[in-house]
Amino acid sequence: MFGLNSRFIRLLSAGFGREGVKILAAAAISGLLQAVCLVIINQAGEETDAESLNFRLFALFVVCIAAFALANKYAFAHTVTRAGQIIYDTQLRIADKLRRSDLRSFERLDRTQVYKNLLEHTDVLFEAARYLTVTLSSAVMLAASFAYVAMLSPMALILCAIIIGASIVIYQGTQKKINQKLSQTKEREGRFLRHLNNLVDGFKEVKINSAKGRDLYENYLRAGSMDARAAKIDSEILAINNYIFAQSFFMFLIAAIVFVLPQMGDKDSTNLHNIITVVLFTLGPLGQVVALLPNIYKAEFALTEIEALEKKLEEADDTKETAAESPLPGEDFQRIMLRGVSFRYTTNGNGGQGFHLGPLDLDLNRGEILFIVGGNGSGKSTLLKLITGLYYPTAGTIFMDGVDVDQTSYAHYRDCFTIIFSDFHLFDRLYGLGEVNEGLVRELIETMELTGQTDFKEGSFTNINLSSGQKRRLAMICTYIENKPIFVFDEVAADLDPQFRRYFYEEFLPRLKAMGRTVVAVSHDDRFFHLADRVVKMEYGEMVDISRTEHRQ
Repeated sequence: MFGLNSRFIRLLSAGFGREGVKILAAAAISGLLQAVCLVIINQAGEETDAESLNFRLFALFVVCIAAFALANKYAFAHTVTRAGQIIYDTQLRIADKLRRSDLRSFERLDRTQVYKNLLEHTDVLFEAARYLTVTLSSAVMLAASFAYVAMLSPMALILCAIIIGASIVIYQGTQKKINQKLSQTKEREGRFLRHLNNLVDGFKEVKINSAKGRDLYENYLRAGSMDARAAKIDSEILAINNYIFAQSFFMFLIAAIVFVLPQMGDKDSTNLHNIITVVLFTLGPLGQVVALLPNIYKAEFALTEIEALEKKLEEADDTKETAAESPLPGEDFQRIMLRGVSFRYTTNGNGGQGFHLGPLDLDLNRGEILFIVGGNGSGKSTLLKLITGLYYPTAGTIFMDGVDVDQTSYAHYRDCFTIIFSDFHLFDRLYGLGEVNEGLVRELIETMELTGQTDFKEGSFTNINLSSGQKRRLAMICTYIENKPIFVFDEVAADLDPQFRRYFYEEFLPRLKAMGRTVVAVSHDDRFFHLADRVVKMEYGEMVDISRTEHRQ
């Protein structure tokens, strides 16, 4: 089923490099030394003298055991080191590709699969790599041991080969069914986890709607759990049957040597005892060799899943064409212009069409405050993602001081913005800022009345488990410290109490304007519209009204 052309084997070969040859040699030597120890034990048994200890064989045994331990330690330690490096490189590579993905592709990703690839599947690869070293050592030990059996009795070797060969065929046939059941189990467990995510992420909605909660639990969570459980139990029963078969096979092999081999002409009792000793010693290694294919199968499956995810992420990489030097004016810009910009969501993989925004024209001038208003679903958040370069227009162009913003410059363009989304994530550390003025951060914490709730030490906030309003105030501190040319706020004032809502509009935004910063804010607070230089109204994806208000100092 799998050979040297296995993707998993190729992965290990590339990752281990020349070190892999040393690991293979050490594993082979350890297996050979195991067999030598077995021969020494048999030889000592034949030469046992109750009056004295056979120092020659005992010393040889001690030397072989020590050499075996050293070779085994080298093989395993270096396997673990190299395999661990491959796994962590894989995890970092996926994480790097994640951060390079465009937002729309990222939004379509199944997060459960991402976590499974980063954690569960990489663990499978690690275990399989380690098991491969064990198996190689065991295979060499088996080869040497059965060569010894051939020396003792050629008929014994033939008998063992027939029984072991037939048993492996039966075992692998059952194992193939187990693998199929395991695939079904993984698929059904994945479906169950998606429903569980709905419960966790939508807890408030489920809590307030008992019918929704019952339906989700009874018809999806419970049914999904039962399906996953049934597949899991079926695979476990098959695995138990295989285990029982393996144990019965071992007993049958011993019985064949005891009862059948003498009938085949080999009646030497000493040989018989030695052969039984060899077989007993090889049962464990034989089981490890037989179990190799299931482990390789799991590794191949895991690698398939990882490669599929990486392919998706590579296709979603929107940084490939980014120019080393930005062609845009950046922080010194004077005007951003959206001309004929539109955006359309696709609702399914067949290209079905969803919400459409635009086409629209919009200017954003340096040092002004722009409010965007409109009802839910009007396109405000989508417009923000277009303005900030997180979404790419389906049609139309964005200009910064007359320079087209395209794939070579989008990453540079996005660097001009700092944003607080309505569903923002609050980081515990100010990533990307290097050295931070801790005194300024603490001063802002005091201004935002968060003293006693959190502090800033050693580059991170001591506590981010805050109320919704407190989190927004802390997020405002983070954006202020970032101090980008353009500040974007998506309904930030929505969860602020009246005192800080007034502070946000009457002090925080004017302070940013006085610093020469540009502000774009989604707002429903018409009491403060007079503080904006312009107010843009969105409705059903169209810019239906633009009103200008006089700026008031």
